Amino acid sequence: MFYIDEHTSCSNYVSHYNIGFKHYCLSKGESFIASDKASNYLIFIMEGEVSLFFDSQKYYLQKNNIIFMPIASSYEIVAQTDVEFVINYFNKHIDLCEKVALESLTPYLNTLEKAFNPVLIIKPPMEQFLTSLVFYLGKGVFCKHFHEIKQKELFFLLRFFYTKEEVAGLFAPIISCDLDFKNRVLTNSIKVNSVKELANICNYSLSTFNRAFKDNFNECPYDWLQNQKLKYIIVKLSDKNIPLSDIVDEFKFSSPAHFTTYCKKYLKKTPSQFRKELANKTEEYY
Repeated sequence: MFYIDEHTSCSNYVSHYNIGFKHYCLSKGESFIASDKASNYLIFIMEGEVSLFFDSQKYYLQKNNIIFMPIASSYEIVAQTDVEFVINYFNKHIDLCEKVALESLTPYLNTLEKAFNPVLIIKPPMEQFLTSLVFYLGKGVFCKHFHEIKQKELFFLLRFFYTKEEVAGLFAPIISCDLDFKNRVLTNSIKVNSVKELANICNYSLSTFNRAFKDNFNECPYDWLQNQKLKYIIVKLSDKNIPLSDIVDEFKFSSPAHFTTYCKKYLKKTPSQFRKELANKTEEYY
């Protein structure tokens, strides 16, 4: 790349830009854990096979797979072989083009099966895009404007070469009739302990919030918050390096006994039993 000093001295040249694209290579057995919960993630597997642990689910991804992780997600990628992948980080409103915004894809969710597969295939145009992108990143092209342009190109490719049903399935976790509302809920849900707190932080009265939540999530906000809490607890329990006392404190349980009672009710086992069974399953897998 020519004029390196000129590029790197520019205020738009950011080597640690966290909204854009990053290229990763892992050796077999290595893992990658999400650290930025303020962004959505699109993950593109370019080579190899991985296990993805997300929302207490395990997905097996291989070369040419795409999967989407919504804002505030906790996930871990474990390389089952040597693997190469690209992650696209973004936290802004998505319009695939001037004619198609994500809100417009809401009706297509109704045509999908309830147990649809959230994984897309990297089609040839997308593969060419990713190959050139990795080349640019490898040469040190870290301009903010470059990332923004490539982000738009990515959404154009999704618009032109994938069906609306495919795109709706990929972005299902964040599609709604009001993306701003859904984004605010997803961003702030981890910070609160009640529906009233969540309504306040989103600047809604409780009654208006409940109606908007039902319209956008199609379920009761209390039940949804409880499910989110359980998902986060499962993620924490799955990391054996996190002391149980830290989980008790983080989720504001009154005592270790209260936490144990909670786990017995929702996980049908104590925290220690959950970790032991998970460790046994992991050993069997490897």
